Amino acid sequence: MKTTIYFFTGTGNSLSVAQSICKNLKDCELVSIASIWEDEIIKSTSEKVGFVFPLYYAGLPKIVKDFINKMDFSNSEYFFTVVTSAGDITDYPLYQIERILVKKSKKLNAGFFISMPNNYIIGYDIHPKEKQLEFFEIADKKINELVKIIEEQGDSLRIDSSENKRKRKAKFNQEFHDSVNQNDKNFYSDENCNSCGICEKICPVKNIILVDGKPEWQHKCQQCLACINYCPEKAIQFGSQTLKTQRYHHPEINFKVLQEKINN
Repeated sequence: MKTTIYFFTGTGNSLSVAQSICKNLKDCELVSIASIWEDEIIKSTSEKVGFVFPLYYAGLPKIVKDFINKMDFSNSEYFFTVVTSAGDITDYPLYQIERILVKKSKKLNAGFFISMPNNYIIGYDIHPKEKQLEFFEIADKKINELVKIIEEQGDSLRIDSSENKRKRKAKFNQEFHDSVNQNDKNFYSDENCNSCGICEKICPVKNIILVDGKPEWQHKCQQCLACINYCPEKAIQFGSQTLKTQRYHHPEINFKVLQEKINN
């Protein structure tokens, strides 16, 4: 039975998890959400479908929500999702996907959370190397467990937040969705920019163009933070928040690997 895993990633955490899951499943393919999200028709041809993405403001990234809403799942019967985060766990993204699938006469069969190192450097600094290695070790064990459930098409879903909690998270997440595309006005490049163009090439939604050798953001940002975290000169900033924070990307997902995967 074929499995397709649709992933969204900015700094490689979710891509690494998606790759590990897919490697351990038979007849599995990885598809970058960013590579097809604007296609006029998006139809799954696999019986089993997975979604792997980071937690954004207590819920789904905007691009992931738009993508799942748009997809035709008429050929698919089993659905699972894996949410990566820097330790925060909320069932609201599972609830969001479940509601979308129910409208399509489907259901979310399994939902999992995997903690990974922090990459949200516009809010917090990164974890120390030792803590990052701890995250990766625990993630590997969790992946082995969830792969068995997916192989057997098992049910493993818990959505138990109260309605009041869901309403608060829904408001928080929707406010982010409403503003995220325009929030890129806070990005800029400083005097360390050498016009290498990596930010332009690595943006999954092609939101950056170089003008006179400097990056300019085109207001369809998804706030994946690939541009700021992969800049080799640490020349991209977000307001004043990132002047003192370090940069992070998954150690096994370098620029070339990420660029190849998000464009295929």
